[in-house]
Amino acid sequence: MEALLKLVHEDFELLVSCNSYDRIYRKAAECMRVEQDSEALLSYYIWDGDKAVLTFRGISIEKGAYVPSVFFENTDYQYWIHFKKQVTEACIDTPLRKVSDGFCFNEDAQVLYGHINYGNDIGRADLKIAYRLREGVRNIFSFGYDVLAIKLDYHSDLKHIIADIEAEYRMLSLDFFRRTHHSFSEKQQGETPDIIWWNLFREVNEEFVRAVKIVVDSPRNRIVCEEVYLRADKLKRLTPKLEMQLVEHRQESGHLYRTEVSTMSVDTFENRFLKYAVRFVMQKFVSLKERIMANYPMDSNGKFIEGLADTEEELKRLVYHPFFRTVGAFKGMNQESLVLKQGTGYSQVYRDWLLLTCSYDLEEGIRSLELKDIATLYEIWCFIEVKNLVQQLLGGEKVVVDNQSRMELNKHFTYSLAKGQKSKVVFSRRTSEGDLVELAEVIYNPREVLGKSSTETSIDHTYSFTVPQKPDIVLQLTRRDVENGFKLTYLFDAKYRIGDTDIDGVDVPPDDAINQMHRYRDALYYDPKQEGLPIKKEVLGGYILFPGNGKDEDVENANFYRSIEKVNIGAFPLCPNNEGSAHLLERFLRSLIWEQPTVQILQDVKSHKGTSLTIEKVGNILAVTVFENGEREYYDKFRNRENEIEYYFGKITPSNKLGLLNFQKYDYFVPVIKGQIRDIYQIDFCSVMYRKDLPHREGKQIADDDVRIVMKLVKPSYLIGSKQFVPLKSVLFPPRHWGFREFTSVRELLSFTV
Repeated sequence: MEALLKLVHEDFELLVSCNSYDRIYRKAAECMRVEQDSEALLSYYIWDGDKAVLTFRGISIEKGAYVPSVFFENTDYQYWIHFKKQVTEACIDTPLRKVSDGFCFNEDAQVLYGHINYGNDIGRADLKIAYRLREGVRNIFSFGYDVLAIKLDYHSDLKHIIADIEAEYRMLSLDFFRRTHHSFSEKQQGETPDIIWWNLFREVNEEFVRAVKIVVDSPRNRIVCEEVYLRADKLKRLTPKLEMQLVEHRQESGHLYRTEVSTMSVDTFENRFLKYAVRFVMQKFVSLKERIMANYPMDSNGKFIEGLADTEEELKRLVYHPFFRTVGAFKGMNQESLVLKQGTGYSQVYRDWLLLTCSYDLEEGIRSLELKDIATLYEIWCFIEVKNLVQQLLGGEKVVVDNQSRMELNKHFTYSLAKGQKSKVVFSRRTSEGDLVELAEVIYNPREVLGKSSTETSIDHTYSFTVPQKPDIVLQLTRRDVENGFKLTYLFDAKYRIGDTDIDGVDVPPDDAINQMHRYRDALYYDPKQEGLPIKKEVLGGYILFPGNGKDEDVENANFYRSIEKVNIGAFPLCPNNEGSAHLLERFLRSLIWEQPTVQILQDVKSHKGTSLTIEKVGNILAVTVFENGEREYYDKFRNRENEIEYYFGKITPSNKLGLLNFQKYDYFVPVIKGQIRDIYQIDFCSVMYRKDLPHREGKQIADDDVRIVMKLVKPSYLIGSKQFVPLKSVLFPPRHWGFREFTSVRELLSFTV
């Protein structure tokens, strides 16, 4: 197993490998239409300290230097960390359970190994290796790098997408619990969203607590005069007034005389601000922590939850510190204070407080913020592009826009774009009489209302009588040349995927995305709900929007574009940061809005013959050879189709194939028995366990470093209707050879049957 990256540290050695790296790198260069040494494919690496040495395929890499990227979206990477010193525990320090659960530490071998697939999360990633030396010292080493997109230029296209989304819907790009993050700069003016506050506090938490402790241990104080009553023998300084009182009451030994003494007090303006700031931060942190635990319980790992509890306990300990009992209430920042700006401890608390009250700007900065995955961002951006193109073609600023779209709070922390009628944007023109005449409307993700016999969508009088249908974008053009208020419906689906690149250099959309548009058109019907009136097809056309490239003249000759004229289903390339990318889509919309009369559009509609059925299952499939062993344990279980089987693989070693298996990505398991297949199982549970913790014969010798991948298989289903074993091509699983293969669908698997 060749290591792409090798980082040598005094405590450990990190190896990163990827079997498909060269293919992925070439594909990224092809999709972006750049040379393989282009700046679009560069990344930079940073790490803690100056003692570590990083190499890429044997070539030394300087810290912070831009070099060809290793990490890309939707790609499996294997990490192998071998410790040189004795370590009692090691893990990847991350709040994400799906990342931490992919790693396993073998203390006997002193190895931490695992897999990461960043999915559609692109941006900066920090691999934090946490380990405890045998002496008890716990260290955390951070290794940072870029995770690039394959289909878009991460360095320029992503900024364009975010800028367009933020201009329409501020904060919609932000997300939480992602595997990558992005830099942002703070702004002194504007509101402080909760997610911004949380990300900022994560960065300043330790220094804030440390600064408060410094102040509490050595606070600033001031001299105050305090009124007291003392007997004559306790008076230390006599004023003329006191002298007169002494003469007057010289016969009264118990008489008390009023005087003032100087004392040191901590009840200062600065300490009142400190008390207020600590209490506010504690209350805010506890409130957000409770919301995170309530809404992200399955995403958080145990160490992250423990860390939140420790931080809460530390903040509460400071809030209820005896020091603050003698400090009064803060009454506002009504004066300047050099102590807050320059005093030891005070200045740090004040700087952190100002930072926590900032807004944000998604420009390059030193702060970290997590964004939605690129597929979701691309979908929202496509909706905005279609909406803006329609408005521009209808007259730009002259058209009256009723933008009903809005954001909704998602899980009480981040925002999502409202769907269905809540996302509708209506375009109208005002007549000379002042009345509004509707021209078009655009809807994002029309919702469904389930009924007894049909599912009603957000498109007026439109139903699905089988299963719910969820196109990304709906465009309805209102016509009056055949019937007043008659609407033509067109569907768009934004797919952040590219199927292939044809011989003319044109990117092609995925086949399943085109098939989806066929299904949409055949599934959605117009039902006027009037007696005697039949239901009719509602959708005239369906189109894929995908981040493809190619010259306009070449795209026009591609099948996916020519099919639009023939059957009104096809695709349009649409890339951000590319002025000419939307030209074909704009020309098509212009033709629909201004050039084609309704009668011609309706006459061009072809009769529907239905779509081909598919047996594809959603999810990745792992096919594995099962031998007839001596005990016939697995062999008999699979032959008898037991409903629940606990299956574990062979021993994991750095040299065998199992070390490369990203076991957590699979949803289905297919046993290959004597080169034949019959059943497919759902993978209910998957983990890494020691062999000694699994069932075994009493007295059997098992090595301490014997680690296995364990899967719980449930709910077997037949792959084909005959319910018989079907032979596979021998090239996939040669006789008497154990092996495994990955398939993306049942259709792909069955294509290899004999």
